[in-house]
Amino acid sequence: MVNQVPTWLPARIANFIPRQGLLRHLLLGLICAVPNLVDWVADRWNKMDLFDETHVQEAKTNPWYSLGGMWYWAWILVIISGVILMIYYIPETSISFRSIENIQSNWVWGAIPIGAMVRGIHKYGADAFIILATMKCYRIWFTGGYKNGRELSFIVAMVLLIIGMYSGLTGYLLIWNQRALWATKVMATFPTYLDQNPSYLPLGEFINATNQGKTTAQVLLGGTSIGPATVTRFYAFHFMLSFVPMIFFELRVYNRGFKRMNISNWAKLAVFGVILAVAILIPAAQGSPANPEVTPNPILSDWYFLAMYHMLKLQDPYLATILTVGIPVLVLLALFLDRRPETEWGKRQIANWIGIGGLIYFIVFSFLIIEGIADIHRDAPLWYYSMGLFLLIGYFQDWAYVMKRDSAKWWQTFHVFFVVFILLCMSANTLYHYFGDIREWNNSAKALMEQMAGGGAMTQDAAYDLLEKTRPGLNLWHTPAATVAAGKPKGMELWLFHVIGWLGCIVAGTVIGLARWGAKRDAELAVLEAKAKPKAAGA
Repeated sequence: MVNQVPTWLPARIANFIPRQGLLRHLLLGLICAVPNLVDWVADRWNKMDLFDETHVQEAKTNPWYSLGGMWYWAWILVIISGVILMIYYIPETSISFRSIENIQSNWVWGAIPIGAMVRGIHKYGADAFIILATMKCYRIWFTGGYKNGRELSFIVAMVLLIIGMYSGLTGYLLIWNQRALWATKVMATFPTYLDQNPSYLPLGEFINATNQGKTTAQVLLGGTSIGPATVTRFYAFHFMLSFVPMIFFELRVYNRGFKRMNISNWAKLAVFGVILAVAILIPAAQGSPANPEVTPNPILSDWYFLAMYHMLKLQDPYLATILTVGIPVLVLLALFLDRRPETEWGKRQIANWIGIGGLIYFIVFSFLIIEGIADIHRDAPLWYYSMGLFLLIGYFQDWAYVMKRDSAKWWQTFHVFFVVFILLCMSANTLYHYFGDIREWNNSAKALMEQMAGGGAMTQDAAYDLLEKTRPGLNLWHTPAATVAAGKPKGMELWLFHVIGWLGCIVAGTVIGLARWGAKRDAELAVLEAKAKPKAAGA
């Protein structure tokens, strides 16, 4: 327990720890960090489930707890059909497309296209895997299934969902058709933007100088462009992303004696029947052979990446790359910030609105990218405002619940830092996109900056400084006089002002939060000491 000095700590060190106060708890937290982390992981590991194998009884009365079993069954179907396809598929760019055609057209049993059905089961089984994985993540999120020491259940479910999505990404390139080639090319360019870090970021110049983003892309592609080496590597990745997690799960089931699938044979037959029916009614598309010289318009990925494609259209490529990686991190941060024990729907509205917002964005963004609707100035502020609105609605609903639960006054439970932070985010992004016109100057100046800094003669900041002096129209940091004269707000100055506001909210909230945490720990320590004193006197 953090309040108490551990018995294994040497007395000469323990004597330097204050008797109470925030410093005491911070020091003890640092000293006990490793053993506490080991205990935390061990406890969560025992409570973790991957495919609802620990919810066999709940699945008998609640169909939502059958999702894990159906998810695992879809995975089995994907692996079995994939092994069959491996026998006939040839991972070579000159013949990959033709080998898929041969599987679909030549492998027949009378009038029944067995090859097309097997490929359809593999493709739509993978889609079912992703759908069921998404549904399970939402079930855990909305029911508070990550509480009471079950955080790893949600984390692993989300990791398996991401693995399934990237397994699909590596898989559809193997068809070697036009859509797959160009969608993969778009995805493969994102790591290269990581070499455009601002110099003021820690290790930013080091990452840029060592070309770590470009190196990552080349490792994935097997070269500087998509070709035969890419297909070979994606073929290996596709195989690995399916079998390695399966081996891990099977070893855990074997060691712990869990039931693999908590669904009946009828449920298995129903899942298989739906996948087979879709495979027959909507045969897996073949498309046209890949042609690097013809760019399709629009470039679209499989359905589960469409929302991300639209999000990327609303951001600078560098920021979009950071956000793509950051979204799962933000979800996990929200998970660990939800520390209250309540799991009921009406008692945790912030988490509910985060989940509802994510679902809305996924559906709407997927539709907008298909329709080609994206305006970086008009749309982005709208989505920033909607995100902030969802969080504020959830916060005020939670606020009302906490006041009622604790019979407290409004000022005792109102978290001003959270509200101010959200309002700052909403207003800053609107100013950035509507009034600053910073993005155009940034994109226009970027090419010139890269030419000037490309030879290593100057840093990025030095190149931008020179551009500000010699090319006022490309001024990145100060709004041009003509813009100010036209009555528009100063874009970057307002942006920097809001960044300072964000940092101020975070720092002030952290300091006050730590002070309250230390006071709470002192109160707990005082209770423990009060209980121990009568025993000592009696002895």
